[in-house]
Amino acid sequence: MRNLGTSLLAATLLATPAVLDRTAHAQLIGQLEWKQAELPAHSTNPKVYVFPMGFEGKGQLLTDISQKLIETIVKDAKEQKPDIIILKLNSAEFNKIWHLNDDSPEELGIPMFEEFRTMMTTLQDELKDIPQVMWVEDSVGYGTLMALGWPRLYMTSGARLMGLTRVRDRAAGWDDPDVAAKMLAAATSIGKGLPQRGGYPEALADAMIFPERTLSVNFKGRSVDWLRDTTGVWVVDSSEETPANFKAPLAEDLLLSDGTADTLDDLMFLLGYREYTEIESGKKLSEEWVTAWRAALEKVFELMQEASDTEDSVQGLTKRRQIYERAISLLKQYPCLELRRELRQSGVTKDSLEDQIDQIKKELQRYREANRQGGGGGGGGGTGRGLGGSGRGR
Repeated sequence: MRNLGTSLLAATLLATPAVLDRTAHAQLIGQLEWKQAELPAHSTNPKVYVFPMGFEGKGQLLTDISQKLIETIVKDAKEQKPDIIILKLNSAEFNKIWHLNDDSPEELGIPMFEEFRTMMTTLQDELKDIPQVMWVEDSVGYGTLMALGWPRLYMTSGARLMGLTRVRDRAAGWDDPDVAAKMLAAATSIGKGLPQRGGYPEALADAMIFPERTLSVNFKGRSVDWLRDTTGVWVVDSSEETPANFKAPLAEDLLLSDGTADTLDDLMFLLGYREYTEIESGKKLSEEWVTAWRAALEKVFELMQEASDTEDSVQGLTKRRQIYERAISLLKQYPCLELRRELRQSGVTKDSLEDQIDQIKKELQRYREANRQGGGGGGGGGTGRGLGGSGRGR
């Protein structure tokens, strides 16, 4: 049941009048709390594998941080046999200077919760015997769901942990109030399941997703009770208009994060290690992936422009078909390309290109038949100038 899709979950909620109890609900969406491996003894010199999940403003979930990359990382980590895995997350949909309003809409997160869960569980389950640490460099938007999927959570001093109202927005657009309410429950149930897998309470996730919810805490030693109201000793969020958001100092004070570290040396010291050996292949693989798929995205647009410049002649149609075949090859190699806003706006998908190729083949066949019948140029029905062109939706 772990990969249950949104539509199936929504159908279940729409068909079920009774509210599921928490355990049954958790079993339904496959989000029972993940049991993490223990860190090695502090007296050791551990081998540390760092996996950058986004960097230099490139941290979009499902593209920069993709299932294909994670599968590559898992395979490499199994070969490297590290003692600790550090997941360094930088996935901010909005920069820290809000008034500039210069964030690229193409870099907004993609609302596909089941895929987020698959990425998370792949890392956690495939590498379950290796202790893992989530180290947040910055997280605004859907990346925060990933961040809260790990019990060991550290942040850099400038890090943010916010943006989960995007989860609520995922279910917008339904006219029927009853359907809208149930679809909202479906979307947010899956979204909240990721932090619950990391061991974080539903009250925390609710306050980060819904602006109207409030949040406070009570402390019991090094543990925290998160409350859905303002009765706790520390009121985290009393506003019914804004969600609960966290910057690094507040997250550490509330024990949401385990500490603040700006360098790997600092992080390892907080974990209890004065010496360690860093394995760097994860950094290389991550950077190579981001560079490669983004170059492929640019290449697809170049190919679409080249295709739009071809003529509706035998030679031109033949060239256009070859161009489309090259583009399809890239889309197969990097399936995440089809998730990008620019390509979707241009109507460029593997299926649409294959349809175009079928039309070209039919047109070329008409030319050949006309020539056999002595009809000269013939054909000319035209397939148009193809998809995409130079439009980047900018």
